[in-house]
Amino acid sequence: MSPAIFFQKLRFRLAANAFTLLWNHAWWRIVIMGYCCAMLWGFLFLLSSHGFHELKTRWNIPLQQSLIDLPFDMFFFTLTILLIFSTGLILYSSLFAGRESEFLLASPMPDDHVFSYKLQGAIAFSSWGFLLLGSPILIAYGLEVRDGAPWYYYVAMPLFFLGFLLIPGYIGAIACLLVVNILPRHRKHFLVGSIVFAIGLAIYWSVSWYQEARAFGLGSRPWFESFLNELSYLGGRLVPYHWMTRGLRYAAIGRAEAMLYNLALVWSHGLFLYVVTVWLATKLYRRGFNRIASGGALRKKYGGHWMDNTLTALLFPLDPQTRMLIVKDFRAFRRDPAQWAQILIFLGMGSMYFLFMRRFYESDLRYSFRIGISLLTLIATGFLMCAYTGRFIYPMLSLEGSKFWILGLLPLDRSRLLVGKFVFSAIGCLIAGEFLIVFANYMLGMPWLIVVVHSVTIALLGLGFSALSVGLGACMPNFRETDPSKVAIGFGGTVNLIVGLMFLTMIVVLLPMPLQLFYVQSENPILSPDMVPWYYWIGIALGVSVGVGTIIAPMRAGVIALRRMEF
Repeated sequence: MSPAIFFQKLRFRLAANAFTLLWNHAWWRIVIMGYCCAMLWGFLFLLSSHGFHELKTRWNIPLQQSLIDLPFDMFFFTLTILLIFSTGLILYSSLFAGRESEFLLASPMPDDHVFSYKLQGAIAFSSWGFLLLGSPILIAYGLEVRDGAPWYYYVAMPLFFLGFLLIPGYIGAIACLLVVNILPRHRKHFLVGSIVFAIGLAIYWSVSWYQEARAFGLGSRPWFESFLNELSYLGGRLVPYHWMTRGLRYAAIGRAEAMLYNLALVWSHGLFLYVVTVWLATKLYRRGFNRIASGGALRKKYGGHWMDNTLTALLFPLDPQTRMLIVKDFRAFRRDPAQWAQILIFLGMGSMYFLFMRRFYESDLRYSFRIGISLLTLIATGFLMCAYTGRFIYPMLSLEGSKFWILGLLPLDRSRLLVGKFVFSAIGCLIAGEFLIVFANYMLGMPWLIVVVHSVTIALLGLGFSALSVGLGACMPNFRETDPSKVAIGFGGTVNLIVGLMFLTMIVVLLPMPLQLFYVQSENPILSPDMVPWYYWIGIALGVSVGVGTIIAPMRAGVIALRRMEF
C-alpha cells in the first residue's frame, strides 16, 4: 500500500472510531453541538441577509456591481491572515511537539508523507470555523443579488472555499518550517514580535481611519465611500482573495466562464503551493525536528520567565501557595500554542467584527435592531466562554494524571488546588469577555445601563463557567486519560457542557433580556434607572443570586470530593 493511501485510511479509521465512541457514550453532546452550530449559522444568515437587503434598497448599491468586491476583499483578506497564523501554530504543535510525530518519524514512512498527513489535519482543524462563519454570508449574498444567483453559484461555492483554504494553509506551513529551521532558539521571540507588529499596524490604521471618520462624519455616505476607497489596495488582481471575490460575484450574476477562470486561478496556485510545501518538507522537516529536540535553548535560565514574574506580582493579594499554583497552570497554558492561539484568533475575529459593525451607520439601523444585535453578541460570547472552559479548564485536574499524588502530599489545603485553577480560569474569561462586550456595546452605541448589565452578566458567566468546570472536574476526574479532548468529551465533560448551557440560558433570560425588551418597547435610549419598572430589577436580582449560587455550589462540591480522594 502506498503511504498516501495508508494515511488516508488511517485518518478515516480514527475519525470513524472517534465518532462511534462519542455517539455511543455521549450522543447528546453531538446533538447539542449541532444545534448550537445551526443556531449560530442561522443568526449569521439572517443578519447577512438583512444587511445585503439594506445595501440594495436603502443605500441603492447594486450587489452585482464591482463595488461590492471591496467588502468581500476585506473579509477574505482577514480570513487569510487568521488562517496563516492558526495553521502555522496548530501545525507546529502537531509536527514538532506531538508523540504521534515522534512515532511516525521513527517508522519507515517518507518524511513528506508524514508532513502531508499532519498538514491536512491542521488545515481542516483551523478552517472549519471559517466555513461556518463564511457560508451563511455567501448564501445570503446569492439570494439577494439581482433576482437570485443561478444554481451553479451554490455548487461552485464549496469548490472556491476548498481551493482558497489551501493557499493560506500552505503559506502558514512554509512559515512554520522556515521559522523552526532558521530560528530554533528564538522562534517564540519571532512569533511574539510578529504579533506585536501586526497589532501596532492595526492600531495605526484604526487611528487614521477614525480621524477621517470624524472629518466626514460618522455614518455619512462620503465616509462610507472614502472607507471603501482606502480598501481598494486590497483588490489587486494578483492576490488570491480577490480571485475568490471576483469568481463568486461572476457566478452570482451568471458569468460562468469568468467564474471558471477565477476558480482555476485559486486551485492552480493552491496546488502549486502544495508542491512547494511538500518539497520543502523533504528538506527541512526532519532537520527542524532534530533542531527542536536538540538545538533549543541549551543554557539554563534562572529566575523564571518574565510573564510568570509579572503574573506573580499582579497576584500579590493572594497567599504565596495559591500564587504558585496559578503560575504553574499559566506556565502550562503559555507553553501550549494550541490554547493561546485559539484565544488570540477568537479575539482577533471578534475585534474585527465589532470594529466593522454597523455602529457607523446609526442613521440606517433601527434602534431595536441594534438592541437585538447587542443581545445576540452577548449570547455568542457566553457560548464561546462555555466551550472554552469545558475544553481547556475542565480537563486540567484530570491531566495531572499519575503525578497527582505529588500535589496530594503537598503541605497545603487541597482546596487551594481548586481555588488556583478557578482564579486562573476566571482571570482569562473576565479579561477576554469584558473587553469584547464593552467594545461591542460601544460600537453599537448602547446606553450605559445596558453596558453595565452586560458587564455584570459576563462577570457572572465567566465566574460561573470557571466554577462549574473546576468543581465538576474535581467531582468526576479521569486520571487515566492523557488526552484533554477525550476528557472533555467524556461523561463528566458532557455533563459540564449541558449544565453550562442551562446556566447561560437562565442568566441571559433573567438579567439582560428583560431590560433590553423594555428598551425596545420604550424606544428611548436615554432612560434612567428610576424609569425601569420594579419587577425588572427583581429579575436582575434573581439572576445575580443564581449566578452566585452557581459559583459557590460546584466549588464546594469539588472541594469535598477532592479532600476525600486517596492517593
